[in-house]
Amino acid sequence: MRGRRRSSRVRRILIDTTFLLPALGIEVEPEALEAIKYFHDLRVHYLEASLLEALWRMLKLVSEDGLELVRIGIEAIRTTYHRLDPPAEAHIEAYRLYHEGHRDYIDNLLYSTSKTMNLPLLTIDRELRDFIEMRGHPTENLISLSDLLKSLNP
Repeated sequence: MRGRRRSSRVRRILIDTTFLLPALGIEVEPEALEAIKYFHDLRVHYLEASLLEALWRMLKLVSEDGLELVRIGIEAIRTTYHRLDPPAEAHIEAYRLYHEGHRDYIDNLLYSTSKTMNLPLLTIDRELRDFIEMRGHPTENLISLSDLLKSLNP
């Protein structure tokens, strides 16, 4: 019975690229690190495109001496989190968002995948949130650290 209660409380979220960076040895905002502390209570999903975006950042920030940590981080991400493949309609919506003016296709794909799959997107990206709001798109699927904490401790 105890295991059942716990599994019924497990929440699924999609995370943006920021939350993958610490596993690769890349510093992030304190708010992102705080959120990661709660991932053990969640079923965390990521997009392979986000991992690729994180690795693009790694190219600029990590020396060759840090590559073993990067390898371990990639393996940890792939074994701890759950990869999610965006449906075709999410790619179409991401394209439309790009042409509406938000020039970060990965962010657009995260948002549209979250919306299409009815899966909350944990993000600290104010620019994305502001763009989505400004364009009149739904924001119910976007959650912040404070939203996450409220959902875990109702």
